[in-house]
Amino acid sequence: MSSPVDDLLSSLPELLRAQLPVFLVTLLCGVLVAVYTRNRAQPPPIPGSGAASTQPNGKVELKYTFEPSAIGDVSARLASHEVKVAKLLVHPIKSCRGISVQESRFTRSGLAYDRRWCIIDSAQRIITARATPKMVLITPRIIEDIHNLQNSRLEISFPPDSGCTSLNIPLRPSEEQLATWDRVEDLSVHSETEIDGFITRPSDPSLSPTLVSDTLSNYFNKPVRLAYKGPRLRPASPTLTNPTLDVGVDYHDGYPLLVASNESFAAVRTMIERWVADQPDGKVGKDVPGHLKTLKIERFRPNIIFEGARVPFAEDMWRNIAIHHGEGQTTGFALVSKCTRCMLPNVCPESGGRNMSVPSKPLMQFRTGLDPARLGQACFGCNAVPAQEGIIRVGDVVEVLEWADV
Repeated sequence: MSSPVDDLLSSLPELLRAQLPVFLVTLLCGVLVAVYTRNRAQPPPIPGSGAASTQPNGKVELKYTFEPSAIGDVSARLASHEVKVAKLLVHPIKSCRGISVQESRFTRSGLAYDRRWCIIDSAQRIITARATPKMVLITPRIIEDIHNLQNSRLEISFPPDSGCTSLNIPLRPSEEQLATWDRVEDLSVHSETEIDGFITRPSDPSLSPTLVSDTLSNYFNKPVRLAYKGPRLRPASPTLTNPTLDVGVDYHDGYPLLVASNESFAAVRTMIERWVADQPDGKVGKDVPGHLKTLKIERFRPNIIFEGARVPFAEDMWRNIAIHHGEGQTTGFALVSKCTRCMLPNVCPESGGRNMSVPSKPLMQFRTGLDPARLGQACFGCNAVPAQEGIIRVGDVVEVLEWADV
């Protein structure tokens, strides 16, 4: 007696019966490939970070965020003064190399000397490393004379193979010096216009007044000048959580300070390494291994780096914090928005080379939808505004005054 399967097969044309095993094997392989690809596209969650979220179309999308269940543990570490300032970074010249300092004065407009200078082209546009990556190879150094502040200077050095000699410019130009410098009123960057500044001259008055501009023009192979910020602060934009925000900045992109944590960066680095390992050979560029080796938090150009929460992205959930500097010295900081990321972190600070994929593409896959005003942009770090002026040091203790809704 024949089985139903035998009856079915006997009713099929001879050619179809011959091809059926091939069809079944092909179908099985297709299913296995689909499952494998799906699993590779969604690496396992990083410990301490959030898991997957369900989208309106029913698709599950993995996002690396703060895990709300960790609030209790983080609060305990805050209460025991474990969360501290781990590093301070000042970027005197916009888009050039940053400087690690042990302490810094600050005002409501940011850390002392941070983004006080910028480089402008012949059209009065502020140039950045987004379009001119070799800017990151210019190294400023703050040299303060505490006995005579007028002798303080900013030393600017260039790569050894550039043919450019180091420059020294006044760190705090006097009113008398500024009166002799050309003033510009119409600088622009992105959509911002009517930004002011003074065309910088060397500290030594016996040198050519155009020495700074000439040296930088030689480095970039085009006419450029170095501008020192004028007195007119540029207003920072209000945010959804701070609609009445009233603070001005120098040559910053948006806000006085950028804060982040070593724990968050470690999670981002792991996320990026997993993403790169998941890509087909050649898709992300042959220079990716080098970019991963130099992938440090400095690429994201933060000012204040925290450490001690032991889980990533805790700072994403802080609205107001206090930083305790010694006995009785406490300053409040409002974390007004997430920092959306451009292509600048894709530039290697050691070589000046730029990779078009890392870290921007994995950030776009796993770190979007975090800032309510810019849901489609990737975020890392938070924009912050000091409540008043003060001093901050590495090792200062962090207190969270207000958590965001979770």
